[in-house]
Amino acid sequence: MTELVRSDATAFEPERVFETGWGCVDIREQAQLRVEAALRALGASVDTLDLGDWETAFRAWLHLKEYEGEYRNYAGVLEHCLLEKALEHFLSIALIRPRSGATGVDVGSCTSVLPSLVRRIYGVRYFEQDLQYPAGVHGDRIGSGADRIPLEGGRVDFLTLHCAFEHFEGNADTGLIRECSRLLRQGGTAVILPLYLNEAHCNVTGESDATARRAIAWDTDATHYSYISDWNNRFGRHYSPDAFMRRVYAPATASGLTPRLYKVVRWDRIHPALWLRWILTLQK
Repeated sequence: MTELVRSDATAFEPERVFETGWGCVDIREQAQLRVEAALRALGASVDTLDLGDWETAFRAWLHLKEYEGEYRNYAGVLEHCLLEKALEHFLSIALIRPRSGATGVDVGSCTSVLPSLVRRIYGVRYFEQDLQYPAGVHGDRIGSGADRIPLEGGRVDFLTLHCAFEHFEGNADTGLIRECSRLLRQGGTAVILPLYLNEAHCNVTGESDATARRAIAWDTDATHYSYISDWNNRFGRHYSPDAFMRRVYAPATASGLTPRLYKVVRWDRIHPALWLRWILTLQK
């Protein structure tokens, strides 16, 4: 995704950048069970989403015409890359259950096929928002930061973020949570997936140039900073349970939203290489 939202935080670069590779990130089951236990101890609501229950419906979803053509290789040429993107789309819409006439916003939409798919099937108005689009509202496209979307408050039924939220630099992750509260109607829902949770609070980058790295709004309280040479993104965040509660969960409840975490299980029924472990919904 190209959705990179900067805050006004003072520039910061870790003195010891960087660890190399994904060593500070652990999505194995035992590590994620420890994350779950820590979240529950901190007061988070955690439910289970079993992909085995959704497999048949998802396999049918994959045959929709929007997943043919160039988009099949959007996230990479390997089989699991398309499965990951299509699964994110499928689950967000399954959780939202949009009604005809509803209004939605796909945040960090970039070149996603989901808005056109959902308009066609469900008869909704579905805005596409991204920082790379021309500034302002142009038909169904919105060029803006994710924490300052130029739409009237209280008029949106749902918001979706697919592999976008982790790229928000500085305080824009918390800003997006508050923006969801402003935009959503009573009863509306935002869905964020994947939500990247980890035992340690990690920032990662694929940016090799030291000057470019200094322009990134790093989390000054992260415990790990890592450079991944083959990861083609400027910034990513993996929350520790404490960082998640502080930056996301508490601001959501303070803004009048009800956060709900889903721990995804049996993802290997779709493909063993999937990264999806957590989903966050926010209901107004």
